Amino acid sequence: MASHIVFREAFTYTLPPKLSLAAGAALMCGGATVFNIFDMFDVRPTQRVGIIGLGGLGHLAIQFAAKVGCEVVVFSSSEAKREEALHYGAHEFVATNGIDSLEGKVRPVHHLILCASFQIPWELYLPILYKPGSIYPLTVSFDELKLPYVPWLFGGVRIQASIVAPRAGYRRMLDFAAFHGIEATIERYTLDKDGIERAMQDLRDGKMRYKVVLYAPGAE
Repeated sequence: MASHIVFREAFTYTLPPKLSLAAGAALMCGGATVFNIFDMFDVRPTQRVGIIGLGGLGHLAIQFAAKVGCEVVVFSSSEAKREEALHYGAHEFVATNGIDSLEGKVRPVHHLILCASFQIPWELYLPILYKPGSIYPLTVSFDELKLPYVPWLFGGVRIQASIVAPRAGYRRMLDFAAFHGIEATIERYTLDKDGIERAMQDLRDGKMRYKVVLYAPGAE
């Protein structure tokens, strides 16, 4: 197994000294995807940001939103991840299982970041968006995006895709994460057949929390 790889310098990034190699690696996709929302769109400090789903993207979205200065509301299907959400920086946690309406239970949010791997019940969330509000779908799905037309139209809701961040955005993300101490929660596996098979099995079993870092034995 090789211990080094050669890249063109133009396609690499310098990690800030406060970020370890493992921490930097775990931020390079999900971290930039989430940070791109705060970096490119009109998300302001003190605004309320709702985050649906606490997983690989969601746990980073909470941290970035909190450090930007937003009031962070996490929505999850059950109470199981309440303490975890608060640990990452959430100010409110809402368990939605069995709830037919959020109106009157949750103050409206200006931005709603979708980090769940499934289509959300739009009728539950559209009423708690400020007018106008913004929705950012981040997870990849091959299903059609369907939502109630009239509440979307009269609410002035903007649905904003957030594509892969530009190179300058990656650099800003890394600097921001290093300055504010933002790191992904990672699982480490050796970069060999056994390590990769264990990682894939843990992923299938739903045990992954929340990013995977593969490392070459003896080359950490």
